[in-house]
Amino acid sequence: MQPKLGVIAGGGDLPALVIQYCLNLGRDFFVIAFEGQTDQAVLGENVPHAWVRLGAAGTTLKLLHQADVKVLVMVGGIKKPGINDLRPDLWATKFLASTGAASLGDNSLLTALIKALELEGFRVIGVDDLLPDIISPAGVLGVVEPDKNSQLNISVARQAAISIGTQDKGQGAIAYQGRVLCVEDEEGTDAMIRYLPNIRNTKKGGVLVKVCKPGQETRADLPTIGVSTIENAANAGLEGVAVQAGKALIVDINSVVSAADQHGLFVVGIEVEAPLIYIIAGEASGDLLGARVMARLKEKNESFRFIGIGGEKMTEQGLNSLFPMEELSLMGFTEIVPHLPILLKRIKQTTTDILQQRPEMLLSIDSPGFCFHIAKKLKGKNIKLVHYVAPSVWAWRAGRAKKVSGFLDHLLVLLPFEPPYFERVGLATTFVGHSVVEAGADKGDGKGFRERHNIATESTVMVILPGSRHGEVNRLLHVFGRTALNLSKDYPDLTIIVPVFGSLFEVISDRVKQWPLDVRIVIGDKEKFDSFAAADIALAASGTVALELAMAGTPTVTGYKVHPVTAWFAKKLIKTSFVNLINIILNREVVPEFIQENCRPDLLQKSLAVFLNDKNAGSQQTKASIEALQKIGKNGPLPSVRAADAILSILKKDN
Repeated sequence: MQPKLGVIAGGGDLPALVIQYCLNLGRDFFVIAFEGQTDQAVLGENVPHAWVRLGAAGTTLKLLHQADVKVLVMVGGIKKPGINDLRPDLWATKFLASTGAASLGDNSLLTALIKALELEGFRVIGVDDLLPDIISPAGVLGVVEPDKNSQLNISVARQAAISIGTQDKGQGAIAYQGRVLCVEDEEGTDAMIRYLPNIRNTKKGGVLVKVCKPGQETRADLPTIGVSTIENAANAGLEGVAVQAGKALIVDINSVVSAADQHGLFVVGIEVEAPLIYIIAGEASGDLLGARVMARLKEKNESFRFIGIGGEKMTEQGLNSLFPMEELSLMGFTEIVPHLPILLKRIKQTTTDILQQRPEMLLSIDSPGFCFHIAKKLKGKNIKLVHYVAPSVWAWRAGRAKKVSGFLDHLLVLLPFEPPYFERVGLATTFVGHSVVEAGADKGDGKGFRERHNIATESTVMVILPGSRHGEVNRLLHVFGRTALNLSKDYPDLTIIVPVFGSLFEVISDRVKQWPLDVRIVIGDKEKFDSFAAADIALAASGTVALELAMAGTPTVTGYKVHPVTAWFAKKLIKTSFVNLINIILNREVVPEFIQENCRPDLLQKSLAVFLNDKNAGSQQTKASIEALQKIGKNGPLPSVRAADAILSILKKDN
């Protein structure tokens, strides 16, 4: 025997269909009818029911429990009352206060209500569980088919309906001659049609499209059409109606199709793709940022789709890269020039692909030399242009802030002092924090690492990180190797750990095998972070790894070199005194730096030896680094969550 069904009945024809379903099957049921909302005609002498005031939620729950209801279905529309008309009772008042209902849209409010009902012991189902035949099928449902112009209007209205749905304001839109005439608000579809602007000639035209809101709670408030929708559309001079196949409800589909045929309107079930975000990452750090944001967005809305350019991490999140990301991993004038032909080709290829895919948003991550060229080409193409990781205008070429404000819509930044540089020139900017604080660099297992790699407890361990780009490795690995060799003369038990990843594995492994030292190559983030925890000291290139080592509390020295021509330009242009991010954030040298001509084995060796000879020196560096890490988000909301929230907020804004 099926459990007793409670029918929470709003207005319209759906409650009558559910009641008739129960009567036909002999299923035990009980109806809650709302004063001023439910049509009295659906309630006869043989329909067990009770009338309640809409705000009397406590009374409603009491009646349902008294009727021994186990399963609930919510059907029919509810006209949204003002707070004075609602007159909420104690249960409703607590619910409204605890959920912040005043600021919620319909879908968010219904989602919260369903959760509350489940906590009361009810199982909530969708009307489609009872009446699967009212779900719209795909394709043309009557004798009239949409022509080419109608298809364009359907596409335009569909995008508008999705856009308004992301704001949780409505489910429908009307388009005519390739542009949006109006979108649905809380007053509903009939009101939207009624207020349709009178800007068309006497010829029939325009399409109504109704789709689910992105992330819609499908157990309530699915987009619905009935015969009255067709009559209203015909009276307004529309040419047809399109609804989301598999998600929209068509009340009495045979009557709806018959009415449409009589009026010469088409009715079509359309496939509605999930919001599409095109993501571009040009190097390993950007790939990691992209992967984390993808994961967070999918947690918030599993229907998001992602395409673009990325590496291993983004591939794990389901991205099929347009071409290998490594082709974009270039830095410095002299490094880029030889690759200009292929870069220009990739810029054109990527721009063309984005225009063909028509995403709601382009999210470009770092790699400004590539990403900004593309963003400029897409300006004005009705694609939201968001860039993650600000160009370092605080370090050099401050005028870039004004330039990027001319083509970007929004900027997500890692460092707390960055927003003012861009906001003062009119670019919306959000500080999200640095992703390193959620990378797990502070959770390494040093003891386990030494045991796995047969490294004695008393052995001195040094981690060497020569960079994530081929150019960095070519310039730094030899210097770092000579430094380790010199250091081993004073510390004969020295063990060298070199974490590597991606395409750098063969290059690095071939070279370090030639070192007359005890060298271990490790792969993957876990091994890298465990090696940090096991290490006594670290020698690293400038970059994100500086923050990872700070998170791990590993005493670090930074060494860095660029091509001499790049260095000459840098001296003329760069305003900051440091290259290590910890030092930049604190504006003082906490991590020793040896740059260009000072990046020498003897100087690096001497600085590293300080940490081996004086443990207090390492403790002081760690203590100061914590101050910097807190400034970039440590112990606060995760940066990837902040970034995902910012992206969702941007998507909800009108184009």
